[in-house]
Amino acid sequence: MTYQEPRPLIVSFATLQDICAKQVVLDRHICEDKGITPHEFQYDLHAKREISLLVEAGEMINETKTFKYWSYKRTDPARVLEEAIDWLHFYCSLLMTDYTEAQHAHQYDLAIFDRQSFERNGETLDGLYLQLFQADRKHRMLGAWSLVLERLGYTETDVIGMYEKKNAENYRRILEAY
Repeated sequence: MTYQEPRPLIVSFATLQDICAKQVVLDRHICEDKGITPHEFQYDLHAKREISLLVEAGEMINETKTFKYWSYKRTDPARVLEEAIDWLHFYCSLLMTDYTEAQHAHQYDLAIFDRQSFERNGETLDGLYLQLFQADRKHRMLGAWSLVLERLGYTETDVIGMYEKKNAENYRRILEAY
């Protein structure tokens, strides 16, 4: 068996860092708008952000419809990607408060390893969906999220484009007192 260089995630580390930096700014705007202190955001609202991460994973999975053996409804690729980006917003929010900047690259490398393990072991989409609920192992979640999107045919360009669209929508919601 020959060594194969691990494939990167659907988003490069640089792209993930860029998205995370934008998420910090968005989180700051949300906190200012809602009167939430940085301490409250990092500690008091941590569980709510964890729950939101899991809910968004469920919403993304639900939109794929691939597990719905009883249904003939078709997947709407734009809706799947939109929910995937909602998950990414919360993932980045938690990454930025739970880990130091120096730990981000290590978390990304662990996610690459997890993604490679899922692929090598022939993990099914259903198995990857279950990994998205491993909130105590966020790198596993990121590796699974990446591989799900890859298998569904998305690219880094798709992720970046939808992120920009959703990020703009989130700012619009702040202005409209959503």
